[in-house]
This record gives sequence, structure tokens and C-alpha cells, in this order.
Amino acid sequence: MHEIGSSPKAIIESMEMGWLPSPPHIFSKLLDISHDPDSSIGELVDLISTDAALTGKLLMAVNSAAFAISQPVDNLRHAVTLLGHDLVKTMVLTSSIQQLFAGLINSRKINICNAWLDSLYCAMFARQIAHALNYEHPQNAYLAGLLHDYGQIVFDAKFHEQYADILDPETEDYIDHKEISQFGVGHTELGACIIEQWPSLSPAIADAVRFHHHEEEELKGCDILCQIVAEASQIAWHWSRSGRADVKWRSALIDEEQLKSVYGQVKEKVSKVAATLGVPVTGSGCLTRDQFSKDLEKITIRLGSKIRDASLINVVNSEETHSTITNSPRSLLLKIAQELQLIFSISDVALLLPDVENGNFLTLYELNHIQPVSKFSVDNNNSKIIRSYLEKINLWIEPEKKDGAITPISDRQIIRRLNHEIAFSLPFGYGDHVFGAVVIGSSKAQKKYLTNQVNFISSYLKNIANTWLKNSRQLKQQAFEGDSKREQDQKDIDKLVHEISNPLGVIGNYIDILKGNLKSDGEENNKEIKILKEELQRIGNIVLNFKDAKNSESQSVFLNDELKTCIPLYVQSISSGKEVQIKWSLDASDTEIQITRDGLRQIILNLVKNAVEAQPSSAEITVSSHHFVNIDGAVFAQFSIADRGRGVDAITRQQLFSPLTSTKEGTNRGLGLSVVTEILSSFNGKIKYMENEGGGASFEVLIPLSLKP
Repeated sequence: MHEIGSSPKAIIESMEMGWLPSPPHIFSKLLDISHDPDSSIGELVDLISTDAALTGKLLMAVNSAAFAISQPVDNLRHAVTLLGHDLVKTMVLTSSIQQLFAGLINSRKINICNAWLDSLYCAMFARQIAHALNYEHPQNAYLAGLLHDYGQIVFDAKFHEQYADILDPETEDYIDHKEISQFGVGHTELGACIIEQWPSLSPAIADAVRFHHHEEEELKGCDILCQIVAEASQIAWHWSRSGRADVKWRSALIDEEQLKSVYGQVKEKVSKVAATLGVPVTGSGCLTRDQFSKDLEKITIRLGSKIRDASLINVVNSEETHSTITNSPRSLLLKIAQELQLIFSISDVALLLPDVENGNFLTLYELNHIQPVSKFSVDNNNSKIIRSYLEKINLWIEPEKKDGAITPISDRQIIRRLNHEIAFSLPFGYGDHVFGAVVIGSSKAQKKYLTNQVNFISSYLKNIANTWLKNSRQLKQQAFEGDSKREQDQKDIDKLVHEISNPLGVIGNYIDILKGNLKSDGEENNKEIKILKEELQRIGNIVLNFKDAKNSESQSVFLNDELKTCIPLYVQSISSGKEVQIKWSLDASDTEIQITRDGLRQIILNLVKNAVEAQPSSAEITVSSHHFVNIDGAVFAQFSIADRGRGVDAITRQQLFSPLTSTKEGTNRGLGLSVVTEILSSFNGKIKYMENEGGGASFEVLIPLSLKP
């Protein structure tokens, strides 16, 4: 029996903040994708979805307290979208650097590659069997297959020397028996217990992992997902070693013709993955363990060259990586917590900063509380956390009596708030400027891992603090600049308003005359006249409030109502005889957002105009909305307008939201999107461009929600 004891809980706790390795082929290709301007989130998701360790890490991160997602996320594409392309890129980069610096011995690299290929085959076979059975959740089958040997990955990462003798027997059942004898628990139970701690995943996935070695007779009558994964794991075992089917094996779930079809589909899909990774496939045309683990040293050297040649280590610490920091302690804590979770698998963090009213105290900022609830005196020589802040040193805090000394109540309070046995305190500052302390909750089993990662973590925090310092200085400087320019701008705008107001008044009068001439039964015409009148008034408001648009007070606006009211009219007015089809995919219920009605309508008009003009003949636009999206702790309503045009090339994409950048010919090129960006910024909204899978462009808009108690 291993010294850690026999419970899965003990092993899980010791691995909570550790990193699980991946094949160097995966990291090498992910780095290529991350730094290719023509790559898409879809490519990133597709490759990450082949790797159990990275998939697990992303799902754990996005569902952690740091991200405060109200609804559990079990879809990898959704997780990557919520985290953001840049943050996922940073996670991939840091994980590859950590793995490279860990200097894994060759036997560990081989085990990593073997486990990866077994998991990929099992995932793909499980999904294809699920499709053949018309199982309603094929993605759950894929995920269960991908994670079926997750326990093995954990065992090998934590206890490689002991575990090396257990792997590669004649059957998988024998592995399970030896694991129980050595560690007190098998990889099936360990993997299931880990998955059960991820609230985003269906408990059926954990059961499928737990029972995938059981005999066919035992599995009869249980959840079909367990039977699917059990069969997929048997097929995967043979294919990963020989690259072909076991002619003696028979499926209890699908017939021979269906099984042949499954074999062909998986063979094709795995071959595509191999081609993506640059792994040559020979013989039967199916990827095998021997082929995948060949030339591991060359691949590792190539990965190291990519990291060094591109100076990627500096990217982790670059100012651009941390450019989104705001001047709010709460937003700072959320950023630190989210990135420590994703990059280092650190789940519990608190931040201590000097109190704004009394510098003799440090205010404690916690993830569980929006407003700080506790303050701690700086005049406390017994506190190691205070010492960490004052003396600019890293210190471990363990609330146990040592040499007659008792850890002060203040330190014990903070450790209890983090729900951990011990804590690690690091100064938060840059150069001679120390702004506070970051406290990381830990267990005794995780202490060694944190200590090994301290240089990475300290470097990360130092650069976050540097950006925080620069942002604070920049905000102060901006407050004293621009008075003369603002005065001249106001004069120019006053003149512009005067010149435009007269023709607007004339147009308004003619609309009133036209309305009076319409017959009383022309209800649809009256409705359109009313909207035209509103649009004319909106033009007037835009002109009158041009200078103060950035300071416009937001109001409660119903998103779906505005989309359904405005878009058909805008399409009709700008289509110029072109046939335009509108496809709707709106959230079931409406929601209130914080923005002016004029501002929202201007955003919608610009995006609809771009979508229609991007399609040369007949056009199709898809309008969708989603009413609860959590990003960096802030809650947004989301809507998108997608077209089936030619999309945007890589060069234009880099400056897409800047003035005078467009894919269209003519005057005022690109002003529409820059106006949209400016309006959204005024109300803390966001916009991003995405490529549609079927071609064309999609613009996604995020606007703060009006949450009511």
C-alpha cells in the first residue's frame, strides 16, 4: 500500500493543483494554432478536445468559483468561448513551458502518448456507437470515452515509478487489480470520483468511467452510456496497439454492418488527427502506440525550439497579456483568480490591499463576497501574511503550534475563509512598489507543487502588479489632459448641430403631412411612418448629444423587442430590391439591458447594413440572442447578427474595429464598426468578430444586464 493511504479523496487532494501532462505533439500544434492569425477558435477546440488532461483542466477552470458561472458548462466550445481565446492561449503556452521545464523522462512521455491514444480511440468509438444507436447525447459518449482512463493519467503523473510496473499487461482488468493492491483504489474508481467533483458533467459520465471494465452480463439493464463506453474501451484497447479490429470480438449493441461502418469512420477521423499533428501513419493506415510515440525526443526538442525562437516565455509576462486590468480591486482579484485557476490549477485565492480610508489596515477581497467584509491591521508583527506584505517575501502559513508559537487569529481567519488547511502568501507588487499580498489556499499535500511553481507564480503576479501600477498612473494623467481640445470640439459641434437641425425639421414636417394623407385603414403604413418618425428623432438626438455620447446615461431596454422591431424595417430600407431572409433564434424570454435605445438601434443598423451588403445577390442573416453570459465575473446579454458572405481576411481582421478599415469599396469605409465599438464602450459593452462554420461573418455583441433583486 502506498503511504498516501487508500482513499481516492487523498489522491485527488494531492493532485488538485498539479498539472497533468500531454503529448508534446499536442502542445506543438496548439502553439502553431494560437499564433496563426488565420486560425479559429474551432481549430483550438478541436485539438484540445482530443486531450483528456487539457479538456479536464478547461472544464474545471470555467466551472470554478473564480468564474462564477451560474449554469454549469459541459461543452468545451462554450467553455473556450467564455474563457476567451487569449486566456486559453496563455493556458496552453504556460502548460507547455511547465511540461518542457519539468524534464519528463522518456518512460513518462511514452505513457502519456499511450494514454492519449487510448483515450482518443475510446472517445471516437463511443461517439460513433452512440450515433449508431441514436443515443440522444453522443457528446456525453465522446467525453466519457475521452475521460475513461483519466485515473491512469493521474496515477502516472503522481506515482510514475510505482505505476510503471503496473501498466501494459495482457488485459485492462489486470491493471485495475494491481492498482487496488498497490494504491487501495483502481483507476476506474479514481477517475469517476474526480469527474463527480465537476458539477458541469452528467453523473452518467462518471458511472460510465467507473464501470467500463465490467463484464457484459453485469452491465445489462444499466444506463446505456455505461455499455457504450465499455464496448468502446475494448475496441480502443486493440486498435491503439495493432491498428486494426480484433476479428474475434463481437458487439452486443450494434450489428456487424454497423460495426464495420463505425470502424471506417473512426479510422478516417483518427487519420485526420494524425495528419494535423504531423504523425506519419503506416501499415494498416491506423495510428498505433508505436507510431505515435516514435521520435519523442525530436518532437520535444522541436517544441522547445518553438518556445525559445518565438520568445514565448516573455509572452506570459507581457503587458498585452494583462492589458484588460481595470482600476477596481474586485476586477483585479477576479482576473488573478481566473488566470491562476486556468494556468496553475490554483482554485482558492484572496487579495489584501491597503484600505482606501485608513492605510494602517489591509482590506481582504474574497471571491465569495462582492464587497470586502474584513480588514486587518498592518501593526501585527505575529502575522506571517502581514510580514509577507511588509518584508516582500513569500511565506507559508500553517495554523499549528510550533516551538510554542501559535499562528495569530488573523492568519487563521484568512485560511478558514479559503477553506484550506494552510496558505501561501506572496507579496503583490513591482520593484519597490508593494501594493498588498495574494494569499493562496492549499493543502499539505499540495505544498510541494506550489513551492516548485513559485518562480512562475511570482513572475506572473509581478507583471500583473506592473500593469496595475501603470493603469493607475495613466488614469491620473488623463484627468488633467485635453481641456483646450474639448473646448474647440464643442465649438465645432455647436456649428454642426445648427446646420443639421433645420433640414431635419423640414423632413419631420413632411412625414407628418404624409401621415395625414394616408387612409385610416393603413395600419401597417402608419406603423412604418411611426418608426420613420422615431428614426428621424434618433438622428436628431445623435446630433444633439454627439459630444456627450460617451457620458449618456443608460436606460432599461428590452433586447428581443428592439431586435424584432428594428431589424425587419432596416432590412427593408437597405435591401435595394435584394431578397433578404431573416432567420431568428432568440432567447425564449426577453431581458432588460443597460444602454440607450438610440445607441442600441445605431448598433443594430450598422451590423444589419454590413450583413446585407456583404452578400452580393440574395441574402440571409441570422439573428440570435442569449440572455445570460458570464464573462470575467460580469453578466451580459448577448446577441449576434450573422451573414453568409465571404467573411473578413486576416489582415483586415486585425484592424476591423478601427475607423477607415473595411472590406467594402466607397467612402466612409469602416466607420460603422468603429462607431459600434465606441457606443458599446460607453456602456461597458463588447463586440467581437467570428467566422461561421458554413462561411460568412458573425458579429457578437455583449451588453451589461440589468439584474434586479
